[in-house]
Amino acid sequence: MKTRDKAIKVIEKRIKDSKADLKTKTDELALKLQLKRLGGEKFKAESLELIRQVEAQLAGLDPKHKADKKKITALKKDQTALKARLDKTDAIIAVIGGQLTEAEARELTLKKIYDLVTVELNRYLNAEKRQLIAVVENLWDKYAVSSRELESRRAETLKTLYGFLETLGYLGVKS
Repeated sequence: MKTRDKAIKVIEKRIKDSKADLKTKTDELALKLQLKRLGGEKFKAESLELIRQVEAQLAGLDPKHKADKKKITALKKDQTALKARLDKTDAIIAVIGGQLTEAEARELTLKKIYDLVTVELNRYLNAEKRQLIAVVENLWDKYAVSSRELESRRAETLKTLYGFLETLGYLGVKS
């Protein structure tokens, strides 16, 4: 029981870690998509405005007062976090190749339409191929017997028929 309990806990931990990893990757993907669509200027502008506000507050504080020292420390911590956010935004923009241009958007749209049309055309083409193959298989089944075999079967049938006719007295002499 203890080993199974331990195994269950390990599995639960893996599930919990996987869910956390999924959430992180989902958030990162959402950010990348937003940066790709809209560009990084809005994100940068917001962070730069916050940094400007922090610098304005820092200018108004006196490092000699004890209460101001705590505020200065907190504001500098916020300022470094905001600068890290700016750097991260720049790094992500570099990784994703910048904002989506109109030409790239047009190309992506046309590629999507092309892919959809190709899938549909292939589906119709495959349906037509199946019908054609069925017709050819039907003809093969129908005409798979050679003409020699048909002639020999015909001859045997005629021989049997003449035998019956002769037995019944309709034919006097075989033809």
